[in-house]
Amino acid sequence: MNREDFKNYSELLFQRFGDRVKFWITLNQPYSLASKGYGDGSYPPGRCTGCEFGGDSGTEPYIVAHHQLLAHAEAVSLYRKRYQVHIK
Repeated sequence: MNREDFKNYSELLFQRFGDRVKFWITLNQPYSLASKGYGDGSYPPGRCTGCEFGGDSGTEPYIVAHHQLLAHAEAVSLYRKRYQVHIK
């Protein structure tokens, strides 16, 4: 999933549940995915330096966190521009 896909998914959720959801969160525990999935490989996808599936623990967690922030920014921007004034 890329940030455009995440934005489209967020829009679908805003449209379908916006009348019932008062507080939104874009990503739950983003640190866990970046550090555990790409830092030490203990969570899926299990990538890390020395892991069976390969990876680079020195750079990949930062790349993942960067892209999580970009996806979060897309969703927040969309919400503020199109839905915040309409959803009470």
